Formats: sequence, C-alpha cells, structure tokens
Amino acid sequence: MSTIINRRQASAMLATAAWGMTVPARAAPPRRLLLRGADHLLTMTDTPRPKTDLLIHQGRIEAIGPGLPAGDADVIDLSGHVLMPGFVDTHWHMWNTAARGLWRSAKGGFMPTLAAISPHFTPADVAIGVDLALAEAVNSGITTVHNWAHNVRSPAHADAEIAAMIRSGVRGRFAYGYAQDVSKDQSMNLDHLSTIARRPPSNLVSIGICARGPDRSAPPVWQAEWDVARRLELPISTHMASDPKSAASGGIAALAAREGLGAEVQLVHLTAASRADMDRVAQAGSPVSISPWTELEVGYGVPPIADMIAAGLLLGLSVDNMVLAGQADMFSVMRLSTDLARGLSRNQLLMEDMAALRWATIDGARSVGLGQQVGALAPGMRADIIAVRVDALNTAPAADLPSLLTHAARPDNVSLVLIDGIVHKRDGQLVRVDLPAIRARASASIAKIRSAAAI
Repeated sequence: MSTIINRRQASAMLATAAWGMTVPARAAPPRRLLLRGADHLLTMTDTPRPKTDLLIHQGRIEAIGPGLPAGDADVIDLSGHVLMPGFVDTHWHMWNTAARGLWRSAKGGFMPTLAAISPHFTPADVAIGVDLALAEAVNSGITTVHNWAHNVRSPAHADAEIAAMIRSGVRGRFAYGYAQDVSKDQSMNLDHLSTIARRPPSNLVSIGICARGPDRSAPPVWQAEWDVARRLELPISTHMASDPKSAASGGIAALAAREGLGAEVQLVHLTAASRADMDRVAQAGSPVSISPWTELEVGYGVPPIADMIAAGLLLGLSVDNMVLAGQADMFSVMRLSTDLARGLSRNQLLMEDMAALRWATIDGARSVGLGQQVGALAPGMRADIIAVRVDALNTAPAADLPSLLTHAARPDNVSLVLIDGIVHKRDGQLVRVDLPAIRARASASIAKIRSAAAI
C-alpha cells in the first residue's frame, strides 16, 4: 500500500523533528465536516443564530447557514448545543501543572514553594506539565493557549515544551522565558531564542517571549530582551503592576518612555495599576491579560476590571497556573470577571455577560495576534470550535444565552472540541490523549520533584 503525505503533514513532521522528538504526523482533517442543527450558533460578530449548520473544509470554515447540504461530508448532529468559537487562554504557566495545589509548603507560600521546586524540573518534567495542561485545556473548551514558559532552564527545556505543544495539536504560542532562579541582571538565553525564532515550530505553534520586564529585571536586561524581540519580530509578554510595590516602581512609565508598549506587547495582571498607567497602556494599544482567580489566590488583590473597562483596554482572560487555580475552567473565569466588576462598582448593569465572552474568545484572540484566524465563526476562519450542551441539568432552561455560558455552563458541558478542523473531544470524551498515561507520568514527576526539594 502506498502512503500519501500531504503538505501539511510533511510540515508537521519536519517541525517536530527540529525539536529533537519523533511524533506521529498530524492527522489530516476529513475532506469536509458538517456540524448540523445546533440550537444556537454564536459567531461573536453578530447576534446568535438559531438552528444553524456549519461546514468545514481542510481546517477552515467554508459555510454557515441553515440546512446546508451534506454532500460527501461527515455529519455531526449538534441538536441541544450552542456552537461557538473555542476559548483563548492568554497567559498560562504550563510547565508546573503537575504541582497542582502545591501553593504552600514547609518553605512558605506560593513564591518560596515555587522557588524550592523549580530547579528540579528536567525537560521531561516541564513536558509532562504541558501535556497535562493541554489535555485539560481541550477538555474545558480552550483551543488556543499562550504557554508562558518562565522556567526555561536550558535549551532542552524549551525544546521539550515546544515538542509537547506540537504533539498535542492545540493551537498556541510558546513564550520563551527564563529560569525561575535567574538573577535580575541576567538575560534569558537570547542566542537560543534567536535560533528557534527563525521559523515557526509548526502551523499551529508560534514563538514569542515572556520577559520579566521593568518590574522584575534590571534595565539593561529588559531593554536588551525588548531589542532582540523587536529585531526578531516576536511578540512580548510581561507581568506588570501585579502588586502595589511593583506598580509604584514606575515600570509602565519606563516602558512608555522607551516606546516599549504597543499591540505586540501584552501586559499581564495590572492588578495594582493606577488609572494613569491604564490610560498609558490603552493609548499605546497594548493588550492586557487578567487572571482573577490567581490574582485573588496569590494575594495580589482584586483586579480593577471596572477601571480597565473605563480605560478602554483590550482584555483577555487567563487561568494562569494550576498550582493556584487548581483547574482550567474558562467558564468560572468569565463568571468571576463579570461578578467582580459588578460587585466592586456596586452596579449590576456595569457590563454585559457578552463582554466576558468576547474577552474569552475574539478579544483574547486579538490580544495574542490571532484575531484574523480564530476567536470568531465566519467563512475563511480556522475551524477552532466548541459545542456546549444547552439541554443539561445545569444549563436548561436558560433565558439568556450569554448568561448561560458565563454563569451556568461548566467544562463537562463541552461535548465537542475541534482545533483546525480536527476532532479533539467528541461526545464529552477526549479522543487524542492517553489520560491514564499522562496522569501516571505527572504523578511520578511531581513525587520525584517534591522528594528532591524536601517538601
């Protein structure tokens, strides 16, 4: 029997080989796939459409409308569902996922505990963290991730995380970072970054950087990292104004003075940012990622979402990390975001639930530079799509679709997940991962690390 490999499969094999691992060629999507008869179709660019079909061809949305002819397409019946874009997580430290819930130890709270365990992560350990995170991402309807790799201890660590992302078939950006215990006057490995930045790892995975920036590194360091990223035309992400001390150090003003902000520079948290700093960020066009659960859990405080809305910031949402958050649940992140904004402003009508849906989809995609590909459902967009049950015990009946999705739905209501037209979850079950093997590897990894760190 002859084997025919198409251009996309060949590109996938070449890309994965570059990261020192042999992985199976990415499965070709079916020639056509018809998602039939969803109760609601949410495009994120217009009003919800009732009883609408969606046709996919070669990983792209080909047509949307009622009663589309099936022809030779495979058909999936989605009655009882809302069809919508997959969620976009805009900031996620995936390497430490196996340390879920290990936010304190005999060493102290989150920061001292992370400092104790991070030196003991090998390339294999960070890879299993990414494997576990991406499996949970798909299960909960997250189809695009921003892998904020801030424990890159060697080139092999970066290569292992990238290989795990390619292997998963999940869309995302690998943000090249630094080792957790690196000094403030030491840069990330800019030579290795320059080597891997010369071409994208795959058609689904791109490269950026996650830098410590003015708040957490010396001026010569963050300025050099900004300069290299700009020369390589890489997007930049950095934690800023996370707490009052950081906010008072003037990092945002320092970035603005050096023209270090812009659409390609994402700022994370801004929990303690002043309104003047938010205005600087909005004027420069830098997107902002917030992670309300972990911002509360780590003690940064309450994210000033009402002020962020008033400043006109482009917002994206994040689960941040499993050490603190415990789970990758974008539904709960949307709910907390809306309710914090309303409660702190004492104004129930401050924002619509649809705003949080936008932050989790189309605005999140725009904030990581993928707004032309994903985050909305329209002909020509990549087919990153989820179907959420609207006839489950916890979702029916519902008077309002956005409220259903932000305040009633849960990850277990996600029954179908497609990424680039390929099925990753169907009938509520993951179809491309070996969960028992991932769990076993993750358990062995964290047990070994805890022993080495004596916690």
